[in-house]
Amino acid sequence: MIWTVLGTLGIVAAVVTAGVLLDRRFALLPRPRELLEAGKPGMKLPPYAPGEAPETALATPPAKVRCRVCRREALPTGEGGEGGADRVTYGDRELVVRRYRCPRCAAITAVYTTE
Repeated sequence: MIWTVLGTLGIVAAVVTAGVLLDRRFALLPRPRELLEAGKPGMKLPPYAPGEAPETALATPPAKVRCRVCRREALPTGEGGEGGADRVTYGDRELVVRRYRCPRCAAITAVYTTE
């Protein structure tokens, strides 16, 4: 009975030691310094596609909107005040948010426009 426990502890210790050695050799896990640097302000965020965020609002609504998930053409939802469009204020800009639903996967895509 005792040898089973000691054998199990020995196997666990060997696996942990191998994991630590592999991590030191190939840097499998992020280091605390790298994590701190990644969270600093001023780091660039991934850019949004035109119309995908309020900062990238389009002047006019696009003719076709593709689903972000399956890349098929999405259709207007019809929800909201003006046939699927809601007016919002972002900073000092008045924007219109149009929602489109994919008929295949039911994902909703929002498009920001200025009109």
